[in-house]
Amino acid sequence: MVAKVVPIGQPKLKPPPTLAEWVERVHEMAKDTEKIGFLHPHLQERMAQRGKTMRDILETVRKGEGSSGPTLDQYGDWRIRMRRFVAGRRVQVIVAVREKDFSVVTVI
Repeated sequence: MVAKVVPIGQPKLKPPPTLAEWVERVHEMAKDTEKIGFLHPHLQERMAQRGKTMRDILETVRKGEGSSGPTLDQYGDWRIRMRRFVAGRRVQVIVAVREKDFSVVTVI
């Protein structure tokens, strides 16, 4: 007879990725435009309101640096803020990152 040993206590959870790791993941995914979501109506409103272009946003997610986050949102996505100077103007975006893709939520 073989006894099965069951560990006592909570399983050790892997810590969430750091901001730098999320930014690196976004940079990698941004190379393939199929992995970028731009469907948030809030994003379209803020782009018009703040005079930002799609080029500004793409440049920020492809080459920008992380400025805050990650925070887990109510939908289970990790949100980070990225920033970059594009054409002499500061552009900041909030990005909701998932395992295989991400969405740009708003532009600041």
